[in-house]
Amino acid sequence: MAGYRIISLIQGVISLFLALSILDADGLIGMNAAFGFAVAASWWSMYAFWAYLIALIAILQVVKAFTVRERG
Repeated sequence: MAGYRIISLIQGVISLFLALSILDADGLIGMNAAFGFAVAASWWSMYAFWAYLIALIAILQVVKAFTVRERG
């Protein structure tokens, strides 16, 4: 179950970055500016960053679903 914990920890960190980025949508914290969204390309924008993080969380969820064994 160590793998489950590690994947859950990674998901927690990614979710935290996602939440901070969404909170910084107005640029008050400066996190999105640090990632270079001010001069954004079509493949790298604030919304694309959010989508990449959500996709990564979803992929990790699927990995956890296939790696966890049921007891019984």
